Amino acid sequence: MERAYLMRCTRKSGRKEQSALRSLAGSARDAGFNFGGNRIVMFIRCLLVLIGLLVIPSTAWAWGPLTHIYVASELFAYASIIPSAIFGLLTKYRQDFLYGNLMADMILGKSYLPEDKSPHSWTTGMRFLDQAQNDSEKAFAYGYLCHLAADTVAHGILVEEQQEQSHAWLEMQADAMIHRAYWLQSVSFSRAVQRRNDRFLESSLDSYIFSFKTNRKIYKSLVFLSLLNVRRKIRVDKEYIHELHDHSLARMISLLRDGEKSLVLQENPMAVKH
Repeated sequence: MERAYLMRCTRKSGRKEQSALRSLAGSARDAGFNFGGNRIVMFIRCLLVLIGLLVIPSTAWAWGPLTHIYVASELFAYASIIPSAIFGLLTKYRQDFLYGNLMADMILGKSYLPEDKSPHSWTTGMRFLDQAQNDSEKAFAYGYLCHLAADTVAHGILVEEQQEQSHAWLEMQADAMIHRAYWLQSVSFSRAVQRRNDRFLESSLDSYIFSFKTNRKIYKSLVFLSLLNVRRKIRVDKEYIHELHDHSLARMISLLRDGEKSLVLQENPMAVKH
């Protein structure tokens, strides 16, 4: 498969950097990622984020949110090998598809849920597709399933080949390679896209540790703060990560092309090594 190379991140400093970040944050607030304007609200949100980090074991994450947005965006370059009806649906409802790729990690502490209730399973993803009542929900469900397909690479190949290194550290390093434009994309979904798909999710998912609304607030705060990770110094083999991106794309395409016959369904998107 033709390799998709990432744009290089450019460094900014001083007032220019602060001005750029304020502009990005303003765009995020306009899109519905509003984090409150007073100190009390900010303190509560920060506290929720810290709690969220504590209940997410390193094995609960696979690719980070920015990597998921990146590989999902790259998928649109492969129209010739994706069924035309599905590709047309994803193109028309691109934002719903990308939002599905982002929100599949929303439920915190999912490792503690019973297997039949896990939100990070093929059973759940396929149920979403069956329950979708309109095209936007179908696009979201396909995005959710593609997220799971991509995670089989991070949880499988990445963990097995890099056992001597921290799983979470590798994932953060991989996310740090992604251009900031994908961060902006991850926090700039329209209110309409967020609301209709959040309703769809809430009606279909079980939450055990936190309520749906609390899960959503914590997770979106984590996505917002993932910009800080983009500024990390990269200390992993970039070519190796690029190859894993290609593997992820191949499995996502296999899922869209072959459906329930796809070999990726034999892989565990929630694989945990003990």
